[in-house]
Amino acid sequence: MPPHRVAIIGGGPSALVTLKTLLELQDRKGGAFDVDATLFEGEEQIGGTFRYRSYANGSLVSSKQLTCFSDFRMPLDSSDHMTLPAYVQYLEDYVAHFRLRQRATFRMSTRVRRVRRADGGGHIVRWRQRSGEEDEAHFDYVAVCAGLHVEPAFPSIPGLADPQLPSKWWDEKKEERKEKQKLSDAQRRIQTLHSSAYKDPEFLKDKSVLVCGTGETGMDLAYAAVKAPAKSIVLSTRDGFLSFPHVLQSFSLFGVTYDKDTPIDGLITNLFETTHRSRLVEASRLRWHVSDFGVKLVLKFLTGTSAGCNQWCGELPEHKQGRAYVFLNKSAKAMPYLNREWKNRSWLMERIAKYIDPPSVRDDEPGISLAPFPEYVDEDGRVVFRENGRKEAARMRNRIVKPDIVLFATGYRHSFPWLDSSYATPLDEDSNLCRGLFAYDDPTLTFSGFVRPGVGAIPPQAEMEARLWCSVICGEVPAPTSEAYYKLLQPKGARITHGVDYSSYVSQLARDVGSQPGLLDLWRTHGFDILLIYCFAAAFPTLYSLTGPWASAQAPHITRTEIRETIARRGVGGNVLMGVIPMVFYGFVNLAALLLEQLLNVAQALMPKTCQAAARQLGWTQHKKMA
Repeated sequence: MPPHRVAIIGGGPSALVTLKTLLELQDRKGGAFDVDATLFEGEEQIGGTFRYRSYANGSLVSSKQLTCFSDFRMPLDSSDHMTLPAYVQYLEDYVAHFRLRQRATFRMSTRVRRVRRADGGGHIVRWRQRSGEEDEAHFDYVAVCAGLHVEPAFPSIPGLADPQLPSKWWDEKKEERKEKQKLSDAQRRIQTLHSSAYKDPEFLKDKSVLVCGTGETGMDLAYAAVKAPAKSIVLSTRDGFLSFPHVLQSFSLFGVTYDKDTPIDGLITNLFETTHRSRLVEASRLRWHVSDFGVKLVLKFLTGTSAGCNQWCGELPEHKQGRAYVFLNKSAKAMPYLNREWKNRSWLMERIAKYIDPPSVRDDEPGISLAPFPEYVDEDGRVVFRENGRKEAARMRNRIVKPDIVLFATGYRHSFPWLDSSYATPLDEDSNLCRGLFAYDDPTLTFSGFVRPGVGAIPPQAEMEARLWCSVICGEVPAPTSEAYYKLLQPKGARITHGVDYSSYVSQLARDVGSQPGLLDLWRTHGFDILLIYCFAAAFPTLYSLTGPWASAQAPHITRTEIRETIARRGVGGNVLMGVIPMVFYGFVNLAALLLEQLLNVAQALMPKTCQAAARQLGWTQHKKMA
């Protein structure tokens, strides 16, 4: 039987781990599922966004412990958070270690132009090389891993030129982006850039800078402007943000200072919070709401505000507050400079508990003013901000802001113009894809790296996504149909509707492929120390490589060293607060829920119609084709 031809579109981490997982499946099946894989990448080298849309001093906000793939890790003594060049080198090393270039075809500087269904099954992929030469071929399977951060998105603001974008050889819209409005000399002198075209903070030195957007990139750019230093800095927000540093650094409590750096993505414990939960507890999203309540109390006491961690401005509206609704902004280096105009806390509470700004924050550096999003720029080059009823609007109403530079940190447009319209995509709000990846009736085309975690990282999610896809297409498991209780509670019409709770999502994927270990099996197979680490650690993908069809020989050692260290770093107090107490609490909650489920089963047997009506009202029904 000839090998299955597989096209992988993209050259970032999601594409690379999908390719590696396919080859791992081939090795594991011993000839029963051979693959002939081709990777298509429009750029000259691998790395995707991390290589081609990076900027000076950029680094990951997810820790190496979480971001690295399950069986290929960074050295224990390396920094918790890799710089972007270091992560690109990690990807190069990953490719070399698993001999991906030798085992698959890499078509670099090759842009996919069209993917359509083939008569009789499979897909036709058409591509164009940089030379202009075009060709097409039939593939049995296609993995779309082109990434979320490809086509820059930006609003049209009257009186402001569209931003400069990075030049791409395949860009067919250059002519469309010529100046669309007549601008005055004052308006025309304002330089505009999308964040994807920004590279060096020297560009911002001694300039008046306006940054549009308060996501992680917007925060990074505002901080870069501080350090340039810029003459003045304004950061504009649409509707607020939720700030939490990617590393808990220094704070004092009753005179005792805690200064051990702790990545926040390693703080959530597995047992009863992420794994081994009752379906009733999952359906209620109880963990999200309880943890939000507890975290807000702690933050209020420790920092004086519950809007975020040491966040005194830019708070979200009441109905959006909490991790169940938004994506956490983990780039917090700009917050001390934003807080200057807003922080108001009594000296007594500061003596009792205090979040300590990093030593790199200096009084002689410029602050950052928060403003609403720009409404327009008048003929004199002055920005008029929206009247949105928020407190920053009142403060900026009479401020004169005439920027020299406007940076659009407004994200990317998510689209697949080269994909035939007959395919559903994870970006369609009403799409019915299994786990947000592939269609139930045709799993031969999958998407990887498009489901976005509220807190976490896309690469380890992509590894688990690839395992599920490979397990389904080779016939090991059926496409799972259980309810999707990992989705963030985002309203219809939200700009991003494919958000998930990271730990809930990867845990579900592990269950789907048979990789979530049973506690007794884990103890018998690897010993009590591994069991204890599994219970107290966060949802690292290595833990889902300890048992099951995707078990790795390296997983026990990585668990006993690197993952164990993330637990030890919390200290006794941290493990009691973030481990023992939640574990005991959720253990009792899950036990009560299991008893309730048994009672409901009895009631279902006695009064089926009444119970079904009640279940529909509570949203507990099993929709057989939910993602």
